[in-house]
Amino acid sequence: MSDLINKKVPTEDFQFQYISISPQDGDACKMPQAESWSKFLSEHKTVVLTGAPAAFSPTCSINHIPAYIKGLKELEAKGVDQVVVVTVDNPFANAAWAKSLGVKDTSHIKFASDAGGKFVKKLGLDLPVADGVSWSGRWAAIVKDGTITYAGKETKPAEEVTVSSFDSVLKHL
Repeated sequence: MSDLINKKVPTEDFQFQYISISPQDGDACKMPQAESWSKFLSEHKTVVLTGAPAAFSPTCSINHIPAYIKGLKELEAKGVDQVVVVTVDNPFANAAWAKSLGVKDTSHIKFASDAGGKFVKKLGLDLPVADGVSWSGRWAAIVKDGTITYAGKETKPAEEVTVSSFDSVLKHL
């Protein structure tokens, strides 16, 4: 992923959607919020992006994303303003997945929908799965002031989480 290092995140017209979760919401069903990557990255100095092939995918649900949720305070202590988990799933699936993983507040972690995978394809972090169909791969990136300072995409068997892991990201902050 060295070709992404020291490059600006391509924001062009890319947007993501997410559903806000807060302790006051209970089981309320909210509508998704749309946000442009350029606005989001300009408002947050340091952002950790991590991609998952799908909400509820086994490896990401067990070995990948839970560490980011458990380690939010540790990331914040290292200067991370936001963590964004990116899939190509719809925002309702992502919100249900976040809740199933114990997320009660999305003020520092968002589960973002990149519908159509345009953003992950532009980064080269997509995972082609069928003729003309791509998901997000399993990956992680650190973005500081809009510039990528670390990027890693998994190339090992589906069960392994190495370069996209919480520990790998933490080491590169």
